[in-house]
Amino acid sequence: MLGGADIQLTAIKTAKELGYYVITCDYLPDNPGHKISHEYHNVSTTNREAVLELAMQLKIDGISAYASDPAALTAAFVSEKMGIPGNPFNNVLRLSDKFEFRSVQKEINIPHPRFATVTSPDDVLKIIAELPHGGIIKPVDTSGSKGIYTIHRDRKETLDRKFLAAIIEEGLQYSRMKRLILEEYIPRKGNLMSGDFLIENGKILFHCFGDVHFNTALSGLTPRAISLPASKPADFLEKVKNQLQQLISHLEIKTGVFNADVIEDDLGNPVVIDIGARNGGNMFNDIIFYHSGVNLIELSMRQCVGESVSVQYNGEIKGYFAHNVIHSLQTGTLQSIEFSETIEPLIIYRSFNKKSGDQVHRFDNSSFRIGLILLHFKSFEQMHEILGNIYEHMLVKVAP
Repeated sequence: MLGGADIQLTAIKTAKELGYYVITCDYLPDNPGHKISHEYHNVSTTNREAVLELAMQLKIDGISAYASDPAALTAAFVSEKMGIPGNPFNNVLRLSDKFEFRSVQKEINIPHPRFATVTSPDDVLKIIAELPHGGIIKPVDTSGSKGIYTIHRDRKETLDRKFLAAIIEEGLQYSRMKRLILEEYIPRKGNLMSGDFLIENGKILFHCFGDVHFNTALSGLTPRAISLPASKPADFLEKVKNQLQQLISHLEIKTGVFNADVIEDDLGNPVVIDIGARNGGNMFNDIIFYHSGVNLIELSMRQCVGESVSVQYNGEIKGYFAHNVIHSLQTGTLQSIEFSETIEPLIIYRSFNKKSGDQVHRFDNSSFRIGLILLHFKSFEQMHEILGNIYEHMLVKVAP
Protein backbone atom coordinates (compact mmCIF):
# COMPACT_ATOMS: atom_id res chain seq x y z
CA MET A 1 0.00 0.00 0.00
CA LEU A 2 1.60 3.23 -1.18
CA GLY A 3 0.92 5.61 1.70
CA GLY A 4 -0.62 5.47 5.14
CA ALA A 5 -2.58 8.72 5.37
CA ASP A 6 -5.84 9.08 7.28
CA ILE A 7 -7.86 8.90 4.05
CA GLN A 8 -6.27 5.50 3.30
CA LEU A 9 -7.20 3.89 6.64
CA THR A 10 -10.38 2.26 5.34
CA ALA A 11 -8.48 0.63 2.48
CA ILE A 12 -5.80 -0.73 4.84
CA LYS A 13 -8.45 -2.07 7.25
CA THR A 14 -10.40 -3.61 4.36
CA ALA A 15 -7.34 -5.37 2.95
CA LYS A 16 -6.58 -6.81 6.41
CA GLU A 17 -10.19 -7.97 6.79
CA LEU A 18 -9.85 -9.78 3.45
CA GLY A 19 -6.94 -11.72 4.94
CA TYR A 20 -4.10 -9.97 3.12
CA TYR A 21 -0.78 -9.13 4.76
CA VAL A 22 -0.59 -5.33 4.37
CA ILE A 23 2.72 -3.49 4.03
CA THR A 24 2.65 0.31 3.91
CA CYS A 25 5.39 2.62 2.72
CA ASP A 26 5.96 6.36 2.45
CA TYR A 27 8.34 8.95 3.90
CA LEU A 28 6.02 9.94 6.78
CA PRO A 29 6.46 7.43 9.61
CA ASP A 30 3.84 9.15 11.78
CA ASN A 31 1.02 8.59 9.27
CA PRO A 32 -1.80 6.70 11.04
CA GLY A 33 -2.01 3.91 8.47
CA HIS A 34 1.40 2.60 9.49
CA LYS A 35 0.10 1.92 12.99
CA ILE A 36 -2.51 -0.53 11.71
CA SER A 37 -0.64 -2.16 8.81
CA HIS A 38 1.34 -5.33 9.42
CA GLU A 39 4.60 -3.74 8.32
CA TYR A 40 5.96 -0.29 7.42
CA HIS A 41 8.95 0.89 5.36
CA ASN A 42 10.21 4.46 5.11
CA VAL A 43 10.38 4.78 1.31
CA SER A 44 8.90 7.65 -0.70
CA THR A 45 5.94 6.56 -2.82
CA THR A 46 7.18 8.67 -5.74
CA ASN A 47 10.62 7.02 -5.83
CA ARG A 48 9.74 4.31 -8.35
CA GLU A 49 13.06 2.48 -8.35
CA ALA A 50 13.25 2.41 -4.54
CA VAL A 51 9.68 1.12 -4.24
CA LEU A 52 10.40 -1.51 -6.91
CA GLU A 53 13.51 -2.65 -5.03
CA LEU A 54 11.52 -2.91 -1.80
CA ALA A 55 8.64 -4.71 -3.51
CA MET A 56 10.99 -7.28 -5.03
CA GLN A 57 12.66 -7.89 -1.66
CA LEU A 58 9.27 -8.38 -0.04
CA LYS A 59 7.97 -10.53 -2.93
CA ILE A 60 4.63 -8.73 -2.92
CA ASP A 61 1.55 -10.09 -4.71
CA GLY A 62 -0.15 -6.73 -5.32
CA ILE A 63 0.32 -2.99 -5.04
CA SER A 64 -2.18 -0.16 -4.49
CA ALA A 65 -1.95 3.63 -4.84
CA TYR A 66 -5.30 4.03 -3.12
CA ALA A 67 -6.47 7.68 -3.23
CA SER A 68 -2.96 8.94 -4.15
CA ASP A 69 -2.28 10.64 -7.49
CA PRO A 70 1.51 10.88 -7.06
CA ALA A 71 1.73 7.17 -6.27
CA ALA A 72 -0.39 5.96 -9.20
CA LEU A 73 2.52 5.93 -11.65
CA THR A 74 4.71 4.12 -9.12
CA ALA A 75 2.06 1.41 -8.74
CA ALA A 76 1.89 0.95 -12.52
CA PHE A 77 5.69 0.91 -12.79
CA VAL A 78 6.10 -1.75 -10.10
CA SER A 79 3.23 -3.94 -11.30
CA GLU A 80 4.58 -3.93 -14.86
CA LYS A 81 8.17 -4.70 -13.79
CA MET A 82 7.08 -7.52 -11.46
CA GLY A 83 4.31 -8.94 -13.62
CA ILE A 84 1.69 -8.55 -10.90
CA PRO A 85 -1.86 -7.18 -11.47
CA GLY A 86 -1.98 -3.65 -12.84
CA ASN A 87 -2.00 -1.58 -16.02
CA PRO A 88 0.76 -0.72 -18.53
CA PHE A 89 2.98 2.05 -17.18
CA ASN A 90 3.11 4.09 -20.40
CA ASN A 91 -0.68 3.99 -20.74
CA VAL A 92 -1.19 5.11 -17.14
CA LEU A 93 1.35 7.85 -17.83
CA ARG A 94 -0.75 9.06 -20.77
CA LEU A 95 -3.74 9.34 -18.44
CA SER A 96 -1.77 11.05 -15.68
CA ASP A 97 0.19 13.58 -17.75
CA LYS A 98 -2.29 16.37 -18.55
CA PHE A 99 -0.76 17.16 -21.95
CA GLU A 100 -0.72 13.50 -22.93
CA PHE A 101 -4.30 13.07 -21.71
CA ARG A 102 -5.52 15.95 -23.87
CA SER A 103 -3.61 14.41 -26.79
CA VAL A 104 -5.47 11.11 -26.26
CA GLN A 105 -8.83 12.91 -26.25
CA LYS A 106 -7.84 14.59 -29.50
CA GLU A 107 -6.74 11.27 -31.02
CA ILE A 108 -10.11 9.62 -30.45
CA ASN A 109 -12.08 12.77 -31.28
CA ILE A 110 -14.01 13.32 -28.07
CA PRO A 111 -14.75 16.79 -26.62
CA HIS A 112 -11.76 18.50 -25.00
CA PRO A 113 -10.41 22.01 -24.44
CA ARG A 114 -7.78 23.46 -26.75
CA PHE A 115 -4.36 23.10 -25.16
CA ALA A 116 -0.64 23.81 -25.54
CA THR A 117 2.52 23.68 -23.45
CA VAL A 118 3.86 27.04 -22.26
CA THR A 119 7.24 28.14 -20.96
CA SER A 120 7.04 31.95 -20.86
CA PRO A 121 4.62 34.88 -20.45
CA ASP A 122 4.84 35.47 -24.22
CA ASP A 123 3.62 31.91 -24.84
CA VAL A 124 0.66 32.49 -22.54
CA LEU A 125 -0.30 35.85 -24.06
CA LYS A 126 -0.13 34.49 -27.60
CA ILE A 127 -2.40 31.53 -26.83
CA ILE A 128 -4.83 33.44 -24.58
CA ALA A 129 -5.50 35.88 -27.44
CA GLU A 130 -7.18 32.98 -29.29
CA LEU A 131 -9.27 31.69 -26.38
CA PRO A 132 -12.59 33.54 -25.99
CA HIS A 133 -13.08 32.69 -22.31
CA GLY A 134 -9.46 32.70 -21.20
CA GLY A 135 -7.50 29.71 -19.99
CA ILE A 136 -6.19 27.68 -17.08
CA ILE A 137 -2.48 27.17 -16.56
CA LYS A 138 -1.36 24.11 -14.61
CA PRO A 139 1.57 21.70 -14.19
CA VAL A 140 1.14 18.65 -16.42
CA ASP A 141 1.57 16.40 -13.38
CA THR A 142 -0.21 18.37 -10.68
CA SER A 143 -2.68 16.96 -8.18
CA GLY A 144 -4.85 18.50 -5.49
CA SER A 145 -5.20 21.82 -7.39
CA LYS A 146 -1.55 22.72 -6.75
CA GLY A 147 -0.03 25.39 -9.02
CA ILE A 148 -3.25 26.07 -10.94
CA TYR A 149 -4.31 29.58 -12.03
CA THR A 150 -7.08 30.96 -14.21
CA ILE A 151 -6.06 33.53 -16.82
CA HIS A 152 -8.90 35.96 -17.59
CA ARG A 153 -8.82 37.92 -20.84
CA ASP A 154 -10.88 40.72 -19.31
CA ARG A 155 -8.67 41.19 -16.22
CA LYS A 156 -5.52 43.13 -16.95
CA GLU A 157 -3.81 41.94 -13.77
CA THR A 158 -3.82 38.30 -14.99
CA LEU A 159 -2.29 39.38 -18.31
CA ASP A 160 0.58 41.24 -16.67
CA ARG A 161 3.93 39.72 -17.66
CA LYS A 162 5.30 39.87 -14.10
CA PHE A 163 2.23 38.06 -12.78
CA LEU A 164 2.48 35.43 -15.52
CA ALA A 165 6.19 34.94 -14.85
CA ALA A 166 5.45 34.44 -11.15
CA ILE A 167 2.73 31.83 -11.67
CA ILE A 168 4.87 30.00 -14.24
CA GLU A 169 7.69 29.84 -11.69
CA GLU A 170 5.28 28.61 -9.00
CA GLY A 171 3.71 26.06 -11.31
CA LEU A 172 7.10 24.59 -12.17
CA GLN A 173 7.80 24.12 -8.46
CA TYR A 174 4.77 21.81 -8.29
CA SER A 175 5.83 19.85 -11.38
CA ARG A 176 8.28 16.96 -11.13
CA MET A 177 8.43 16.96 -14.92
CA LYS A 178 8.97 20.75 -15.06
CA ARG A 179 6.30 21.24 -17.72
CA LEU A 180 3.17 23.42 -17.82
CA ILE A 181 0.05 23.27 -19.94
CA LEU A 182 -2.37 26.06 -20.81
CA GLU A 183 -5.91 24.85 -21.46
CA GLU A 184 -8.91 26.68 -22.83
CA TYR A 185 -11.37 27.64 -20.11
CA ILE A 186 -14.75 26.04 -20.91
CA PRO A 187 -17.77 27.66 -19.24
CA ARG A 188 -19.75 24.90 -17.62
CA LYS A 189 -23.44 24.26 -17.09
CA GLY A 190 -24.19 23.46 -13.46
CA ASN A 191 -21.70 21.79 -11.15
CA LEU A 192 -18.50 20.05 -12.08
CA MET A 193 -18.93 16.32 -11.42
CA SER A 194 -16.45 13.92 -9.91
CA GLY A 195 -16.86 10.17 -9.74
CA ASP A 196 -15.23 6.77 -9.56
CA PHE A 197 -15.62 3.93 -12.03
CA LEU A 198 -14.68 0.26 -11.77
CA ILE A 199 -12.88 -1.44 -14.68
CA GLU A 200 -12.69 -5.21 -15.02
CA ASN A 201 -11.27 -6.91 -18.14
CA GLY A 202 -11.25 -3.53 -19.89
CA LYS A 203 -14.96 -2.82 -19.32
CA ILE A 204 -16.60 -0.32 -17.00
CA LEU A 205 -18.81 -2.35 -14.64
CA PHE A 206 -19.94 0.44 -12.32
CA HIS A 207 -19.73 4.22 -12.05
CA CYS A 208 -20.91 6.73 -9.46
CA PHE A 209 -20.72 10.52 -9.84
CA GLY A 210 -21.44 13.42 -7.54
CA ASP A 211 -21.41 17.22 -7.57
CA VAL A 212 -18.20 19.04 -6.62
CA HIS A 213 -18.32 22.03 -4.28
CA PHE A 214 -15.35 24.43 -4.28
CA ASN A 215 -13.59 26.78 -1.85
CA THR A 216 -15.82 29.60 -3.07
CA ALA A 217 -14.74 31.98 -0.29
CA LEU A 218 -11.18 31.79 -1.70
CA SER A 219 -10.03 30.99 -5.25
CA GLY A 220 -12.97 28.79 -6.21
CA LEU A 221 -10.46 26.33 -7.73
CA THR A 222 -9.90 23.83 -4.90
CA PRO A 223 -12.59 21.17 -4.31
CA ARG A 224 -13.81 20.98 -0.70
CA ALA A 225 -16.78 18.60 -1.00
CA ILE A 226 -18.49 16.04 -3.21
CA SER A 227 -22.17 15.25 -2.75
CA LEU A 228 -24.05 12.15 -3.91
CA PRO A 229 -26.05 11.74 -6.07
CA ALA A 230 -25.05 14.03 -8.95
CA SER A 231 -27.56 16.60 -10.15
CA LYS A 232 -27.10 15.58 -13.82
CA PRO A 233 -29.75 13.32 -15.44
CA ALA A 234 -29.20 9.63 -16.22
CA ASP A 235 -28.80 10.16 -19.99
CA PHE A 236 -25.96 12.63 -19.40
CA LEU A 237 -24.23 10.18 -17.05
CA GLU A 238 -24.54 7.49 -19.71
CA LYS A 239 -22.74 9.79 -22.18
CA VAL A 240 -20.01 10.26 -19.60
CA LYS A 241 -19.63 6.50 -19.21
CA ASN A 242 -19.38 6.08 -23.01
CA GLN A 243 -16.59 8.67 -23.25
CA LEU A 244 -14.71 7.06 -20.39
CA GLN A 245 -15.06 3.65 -22.02
CA GLN A 246 -13.61 5.05 -25.26
CA LEU A 247 -10.62 6.40 -23.36
CA ILE A 248 -10.07 3.20 -21.39
CA SER A 249 -10.37 0.98 -24.47
CA HIS A 250 -7.99 3.17 -26.49
CA LEU A 251 -5.36 3.00 -23.74
CA GLU A 252 -5.93 -0.71 -23.04
CA ILE A 253 -6.59 -0.15 -19.34
CA LYS A 254 -7.77 -3.50 -17.96
CA THR A 255 -8.34 -3.25 -14.23
CA GLY A 256 -8.85 -0.96 -11.27
CA VAL A 257 -10.94 1.83 -9.82
CA PHE A 258 -10.31 5.20 -11.46
CA ASN A 259 -11.48 8.73 -10.65
CA ALA A 260 -12.73 11.30 -13.21
CA ASP A 261 -13.81 14.95 -13.26
CA VAL A 262 -16.39 15.97 -15.86
CA ILE A 263 -18.21 19.16 -16.88
CA GLU A 264 -21.12 19.89 -19.22
CA ASP A 265 -20.28 22.42 -21.93
CA ASP A 266 -22.67 24.99 -23.44
CA LEU A 267 -23.74 22.46 -26.08
CA GLY A 268 -24.75 19.91 -23.46
CA ASN A 269 -21.77 17.63 -24.11
CA PRO A 270 -19.78 16.00 -21.32
CA VAL A 271 -16.11 17.04 -21.27
CA VAL A 272 -13.76 14.87 -19.24
CA ILE A 273 -11.43 17.30 -17.49
CA ASP A 274 -9.21 14.83 -15.69
CA ILE A 275 -8.74 11.14 -14.87
CA GLY A 276 -6.83 9.84 -11.87
CA ALA A 277 -5.50 6.29 -12.04
CA ARG A 278 -6.58 5.59 -8.45
CA ASN A 279 -9.64 5.58 -6.20
CA GLY A 280 -11.11 8.95 -5.29
CA GLY A 281 -9.61 10.77 -2.31
CA ASN A 282 -11.04 12.09 0.95
CA MET A 283 -12.86 8.82 1.66
CA PHE A 284 -14.96 9.19 -1.49
CA ASN A 285 -15.35 5.41 -1.81
CA ASP A 286 -16.77 5.33 1.72
CA ILE A 287 -19.63 7.66 0.81
CA ILE A 288 -20.17 5.75 -2.46
CA PHE A 289 -20.68 2.64 -0.32
CA TYR A 290 -23.14 4.43 2.00
CA HIS A 291 -24.97 5.86 -1.03
CA SER A 292 -25.11 2.82 -3.31
CA GLY A 293 -24.11 -0.25 -1.30
CA VAL A 294 -21.27 -0.96 -3.76
CA ASN A 295 -17.95 -1.43 -1.92
CA LEU A 296 -15.33 -0.13 -4.34
CA ILE A 297 -12.71 -0.32 -1.59
CA GLU A 298 -13.05 -4.08 -1.25
CA LEU A 299 -13.33 -4.59 -5.00
CA SER A 300 -10.17 -2.62 -5.75
CA MET A 301 -8.21 -4.43 -3.01
CA ARG A 302 -9.25 -7.76 -4.54
CA GLN A 303 -8.22 -6.57 -8.01
CA CYS A 304 -4.76 -5.61 -6.72
CA VAL A 305 -3.97 -9.27 -6.05
CA GLY A 306 -5.58 -10.56 -9.24
CA GLU A 307 -8.97 -11.69 -7.98
CA SER A 308 -11.81 -11.29 -10.49
CA VAL A 309 -14.68 -9.06 -9.37
CA SER A 310 -18.26 -8.34 -10.40
CA VAL A 311 -20.99 -5.87 -9.44
CA GLN A 312 -24.73 -6.32 -9.13
CA TYR A 313 -26.31 -2.87 -8.87
CA ASN A 314 -29.87 -1.87 -9.80
CA GLY A 315 -29.42 1.89 -9.45
CA GLU A 316 -31.18 2.18 -6.08
CA ILE A 317 -29.76 4.84 -3.79
CA LYS A 318 -29.63 4.46 -0.02
CA GLY A 319 -29.50 8.15 0.89
CA TYR A 320 -27.80 11.50 0.38
CA PHE A 321 -24.17 11.65 1.42
CA ALA A 322 -21.19 13.96 1.09
CA HIS A 323 -17.66 14.43 2.25
CA ASN A 324 -16.42 17.91 3.15
CA VAL A 325 -12.85 18.97 3.78
CA ILE A 326 -12.32 21.00 6.95
CA HIS A 327 -10.18 24.00 6.06
CA SER A 328 -9.18 27.53 6.98
CA LEU A 329 -9.81 30.72 5.04
CA GLN A 330 -6.59 32.23 6.32
CA THR A 331 -3.08 31.28 7.37
CA GLY A 332 -2.35 31.39 11.09
CA THR A 333 -2.70 29.53 14.37
CA LEU A 334 -5.68 27.20 14.76
CA GLN A 335 -7.82 28.09 17.76
CA SER A 336 -10.90 25.89 17.39
CA ILE A 337 -13.14 23.95 15.01
CA GLU A 338 -16.87 24.08 15.62
CA PHE A 339 -19.96 22.97 13.73
CA SER A 340 -23.41 24.54 13.77
CA GLU A 341 -26.38 22.91 15.50
CA THR A 342 -27.79 22.25 12.03
CA ILE A 343 -24.86 20.28 10.71
CA GLU A 344 -23.67 18.55 13.90
CA PRO A 345 -26.31 15.75 13.88
CA LEU A 346 -25.63 15.08 10.18
CA ILE A 347 -21.95 14.22 10.71
CA ILE A 348 -21.33 10.45 10.62
CA TYR A 349 -17.51 10.57 10.64
CA ARG A 350 -14.87 13.15 11.46
CA SER A 351 -11.10 13.26 11.54
CA PHE A 352 -8.65 16.06 12.26
CA ASN A 353 -5.05 16.48 11.14
CA LYS A 354 -4.49 19.60 13.23
CA LYS A 355 -5.18 20.57 16.84
CA SER A 356 -5.52 23.85 18.68
CA GLY A 357 -2.23 25.75 18.59
CA ASP A 358 -1.03 24.19 15.32
CA GLN A 359 -0.18 26.31 12.30
CA VAL A 360 -2.66 26.06 9.41
CA HIS A 361 -2.57 27.44 5.89
CA ARG A 362 -5.17 29.18 3.77
CA PHE A 363 -6.93 26.46 1.73
CA ASP A 364 -5.35 27.18 -1.65
CA ASN A 365 -4.83 23.50 -2.48
CA SER A 366 -5.71 20.11 -1.04
CA SER A 367 -2.46 19.71 0.90
CA PHE A 368 -3.72 22.36 3.35
CA ARG A 369 -6.75 20.44 4.59
CA ILE A 370 -7.22 20.38 8.36
CA GLY A 371 -9.52 17.38 8.48
CA LEU A 372 -12.55 15.71 6.97
CA ILE A 373 -16.20 15.08 7.78
CA LEU A 374 -18.66 12.67 6.19
CA LEU A 375 -22.31 13.74 6.20
CA HIS A 376 -25.67 11.99 5.85
CA PHE A 377 -28.48 14.32 4.77
CA LYS A 378 -32.24 13.90 4.88
CA SER A 379 -32.84 15.13 1.32
CA PHE A 380 -31.12 16.33 -1.84
CA GLU A 381 -32.36 19.86 -1.17
CA GLN A 382 -31.03 19.93 2.39
CA MET A 383 -27.68 18.64 1.19
CA HIS A 384 -27.21 21.40 -1.38
CA GLU A 385 -28.55 24.12 0.91
CA ILE A 386 -26.05 23.27 3.64
CA LEU A 387 -23.07 22.60 1.39
CA GLY A 388 -23.79 25.78 -0.55
CA ASN A 389 -23.54 27.75 2.71
CA ILE A 390 -20.91 25.63 4.42
CA TYR A 391 -19.05 28.59 5.93
CA GLU A 392 -22.10 29.27 8.11
CA HIS A 393 -21.90 25.73 9.49
CA MET A 394 -18.17 24.91 9.56
CA LEU A 395 -16.57 27.44 11.90
CA VAL A 396 -12.78 27.28 11.83
CA LYS A 397 -11.30 29.95 14.07
CA VAL A 398 -7.74 30.99 13.29
CA ALA A 399 -5.55 33.71 14.81
CA PRO A 400 -3.74 35.47 11.92
